[in-house]
Amino acid sequence: MKDRIFIKNNGPFRISEIIKKVLPNQKVPKNINDRTIEGVSTIQNASSRDITYLSNKNYLNGINNIKAAACLVTQDLVDILPENVLPIVVDNPELIIIDVMELFYEDLDDGIEHLISDRAYIAANAVIGANSKVKPGVVVKSGVVIGDNCRIDSNTTIGSNVMIGHSAHIGSNCTLQNCIIGNNVIIHPGVRIGQDGFGYSLGGGGLKKFPHIGRVIIQDSVEIGSNTTIDRGSLNDTTIGEGTKVDNLVQIAHNVTIGQNCAIAGQVGISGSVNIGNNVMIGGQVGIKQHRKIGDNVQIAAGSGVTLSIPSNQRVAGNPARKLGTYLSEIKTISRIARK
Repeated sequence: MKDRIFIKNNGPFRISEIIKKVLPNQKVPKNINDRTIEGVSTIQNASSRDITYLSNKNYLNGINNIKAAACLVTQDLVDILPENVLPIVVDNPELIIIDVMELFYEDLDDGIEHLISDRAYIAANAVIGANSKVKPGVVVKSGVVIGDNCRIDSNTTIGSNVMIGHSAHIGSNCTLQNCIIGNNVIIHPGVRIGQDGFGYSLGGGGLKKFPHIGRVIIQDSVEIGSNTTIDRGSLNDTTIGEGTKVDNLVQIAHNVTIGQNCAIAGQVGISGSVNIGNNVMIGGQVGIKQHRKIGDNVQIAAGSGVTLSIPSNQRVAGNPARKLGTYLSEIKTISRIARK
């Protein structure tokens, strides 16, 4: 594995240490070769100094020479590993490897010593909590409240009366206006939150702008990818529910409500006043028509065009989007016709 110069490595750790820290309820196997682990790697690239994971045999891609020192693995895949690899049996290797990576790695210190840079502009009545970092070029306007242990990276602008909870990380070159941000929120560089939506009324004099007086509410533990845009509400609020993760380059229009623990992939466009339930998964480049309702646990395949509301627990695909089984049946029929 090439040197990871953009991340701090807290290792090395012995295998027994990793098990005790990450799997405290699991006994360390007796008589193990308690080797020193220097890092985490994929099963393809792992060296004899790395720990890796395996949750699906298809991830092997024909590899027959696994060099890792240890591997988090499900019980049914233990026999695939060679004798040189110590199996650590867990129910969900992909979940546990996240904990292992958090044990080993953390962001680099950027070398800026002061918590609040003297090259940031901060309004006199702004409130910044304990141990929060404000980097050079940041603009914090009147009435802003920022909680404890936050980090605001360079050249970000935080508009008047915006509220940010504790332990939030706001990336560089973001613009936050007319919004309330919860605790443990991650906002990546280039995100725009709280600007006016695309709302106009057509009259005799052309398009007349609809005023926007609503807010954006970002609940706890939300993550928003780079260059995503989230419009403020016109009369209602735009709301992103707790635990939801939004990819890069997503457009969320005014008055949209998104529930908890949703996953929204890149280049999705969600039109105004759409209501999305909890635990919804939306693939890349999906478009959703305005005022539609998406129920809980819905899965929308990449590239779909959603023109109708979708009941809970449905899987849909295609443009226009329809039930996944119907869509696949139609594709098979078209393929058979094409072969004649």
